[in-house]
Amino acid sequence: MGSGSSEVGRHGWIHDSAVRDAGCLTLVRRTDIYRVARAFGADPTRGRNWNFEEFCEEAFACADKQSLIGLRRLGEWTLVAEESRFEGVRPEALAAASTGTRLVSVHWDIGGRGGFSHAVDGEVRTRFEVALPEYRTGTRPDELEPLRAGLPWHDAERVPLMLALTARVTGCLPGPEWFAGQFLTCPVVEAHRSAAADPGVRWGGSLLDGSAGWRA
Repeated sequence: MGSGSSEVGRHGWIHDSAVRDAGCLTLVRRTDIYRVARAFGADPTRGRNWNFEEFCEEAFACADKQSLIGLRRLGEWTLVAEESRFEGVRPEALAAASTGTRLVSVHWDIGGRGGFSHAVDGEVRTRFEVALPEYRTGTRPDELEPLRAGLPWHDAERVPLMLALTARVTGCLPGPEWFAGQFLTCPVVEAHRSAAADPGVRWGGSLLDGSAGWRA
C-alpha cells in the first residue's frame, strides 16, 4: 500500500472544500440514489439538484430546523454528503443503508472530533472515534484492523486519515472530483426517518422539530 503518511497526504484537499470545518461523508455501494435517500430518512421526491456549494449553503441555512442530505453517484457507489446534523452517524441510518450491500461513513466537526463507521448488510460492524481508534465498537470491531494498520493514527491530520482508510476499505480514492457536478439535495422527514429505522435498535429523541421544508 506504500507509505501510510503518503496515503494520508493525498487527502489534504479536504481542507480546501466546503466541508473543511465539519461534514459527514457516507459511501454506499449502491447506485439507486432514491433507495439510499430513503434509508437515511429523506424524501427524494422533494429533492432539488444543486452543486455542492449550493447544497452546503442551504444545509447551513436550514441547520437549526431541518436536516438535508446531498446524494451523487460515483460509479458503483452513492456518495451521501452532509454539512450539518449528520444523519450518517445514526446506527439506524447505517443499518438501513447497508442492507444488502456495504458502506463506509466518516464524520468530523469544528471541534476536531470525528469518527469512522463500517456497515455490511444491515450490521454496523466497526465504529471508532478517530482520536481513539484503539477503542472500537460494533459487531466485528477488529475486522478492519489489517487495513487500518500502517496509517499514522496519532501523528497525522484526522480527516485525511479517515479518508485514507475509506480508500483502503472501498477501493475508491476520495478526491475533489467527488464534489463536482450536481447533488440531489433532499430534506430528512421525521415520518421517513422513523420508517427507515431498524426496529431492533432503540433511539430516544429526534434531531428534528417536525418541519420538513426548505428555507423561505
